[in-house]
Amino acid sequence: MNILSLLKAAVLPTAMATPSTAAGAAPAPSALAPSGAPYSLLSRDDTVLLLVDHQVGLFTGVRDIDIGQLKHNVVALAKAAKTLGIPIVVTATVPDGMWGPIIPELTDALADVPVIARTSINAWDDANVRAAVEKTGRKQILIAGVSLEVCATFPALTLKALGYDPRVVLDASGTFSNDKRTVGLQRLAGVGIPVTDYATAGVEMLDGNDDPKAPQVYADLDMAFATLVWQVKNVASK
Repeated sequence: MNILSLLKAAVLPTAMATPSTAAGAAPAPSALAPSGAPYSLLSRDDTVLLLVDHQVGLFTGVRDIDIGQLKHNVVALAKAAKTLGIPIVVTATVPDGMWGPIIPELTDALADVPVIARTSINAWDDANVRAAVEKTGRKQILIAGVSLEVCATFPALTLKALGYDPRVVLDASGTFSNDKRTVGLQRLAGVGIPVTDYATAGVEMLDGNDDPKAPQVYADLDMAFATLVWQVKNVASK
């Protein structure tokens, strides 16, 4: 037997025994797994905004986003949600301790929203936070937190497991290094929790530009490019 015949004799039995060709073998699994429940856009009638630990002490450690921009984004989102009548839940970890109070810009914007103080790391583990969300009867939970990979991600993971529809607002959250940001985003992606930005979330809940609340929502969101376009339009119309 020559070398070619020997090679064929060695390879063919193995190839014939593979699951894809063997008689009665199960089909190979698909490379793409189902993504789960169909994705739906945010609805102002089914959304709760959960703001976790936007505290002065934690802000001092934020490194993945400019602190001024982070303040702007979370306050803008809170204002837009308030204009749209979205229930807002604000919580802080031991605000009279090392992490300090909620940033004043946010408490000023939400003067009528109480801050729920807690000791649990996962905000959803706190009975008062849970009760505040559950009493709304809503299932779409829009979450922003400092830090992203803990304060926003932990409750999002728990809510997902409980059958809620959580979303995390990336640019209204912050964390202490780019590595932590990457870890948080990968963990959310791994279980199919969508990530959005503050302005997209705002206009998604607005839904239509013919809504009477649209001008105020856009003013609340305070998007720099939109403000500039509005200014140019006003100058041109004079």
